Amino acid sequence: MLKEEKSRAKEFISVLDGFTLDREKLIGPQIYQFLLNAIVTVRLSPGIGLKEKEVIKRLGVSRTPIREALLRLEDEGLVQIFPQSGTYVSKIKIEAVLESQFIREALECSVARYAARNRNDKLLESLSRKLEDYETALNDDEVKLMYEKDEEFHHTLANFCFPNRLWKITNQAKLQMDRVRHLSLAVQERRINVLKEHRWIFQNIADGNEDRAENAMKKHLEYFHHDLKIVQHEHPEYFKE
Repeated sequence: MLKEEKSRAKEFISVLDGFTLDREKLIGPQIYQFLLNAIVTVRLSPGIGLKEKEVIKRLGVSRTPIREALLRLEDEGLVQIFPQSGTYVSKIKIEAVLESQFIREALECSVARYAARNRNDKLLESLSRKLEDYETALNDDEVKLMYEKDEEFHHTLANFCFPNRLWKITNQAKLQMDRVRHLSLAVQERRINVLKEHRWIFQNIADGNEDRAENAMKKHLEYFHHDLKIVQHEHPEYFKE
């Protein structure tokens, strides 16, 4: 047990060492965004302790902005704060993940239908580039880049519908499922299928077929349930029922 704790402490320090503050900007939001990204990408694994004193020491900041960042993450269900024992990255709760998937599916199926109905050359050219970029990342085995290009494909569609808040709302809603998505990309078959599914969504939008575009998006997002089972089986220690 002590060996595991030391290993997790090293994991946290290693992640911290990759972060540099911009002293000309507000500290709290930077720490929040850094920790959010590290948790969602599972560079900080579920259950790991977040040592406030270590953050203060390595970043040379006061406790206040760290506390503000952690409270925001707690509100989002990504960390748990125990006043007497410390702060920990929350384990992945199945109910929260399924809720995230439900909300995302409702939003993005409507997005696909809207895009098929209102498509234009600019949208199709942009989506086509995203597909090419993902394929390049896939061929180069760049997992991090694959995830980014996956996100950009969906972001492009959301912004085509409503550029002000839609993607922000969608992104916020899917935080709980994004950790599972990152873990599922370790499976080569999934990486390939994401490209196939995106191409099918694109083709139906380009054809202006609203029903098929919506259905293609639905099938793409529903496959998450399959990914969840695989990740649960491979990393049971990350989950909490």
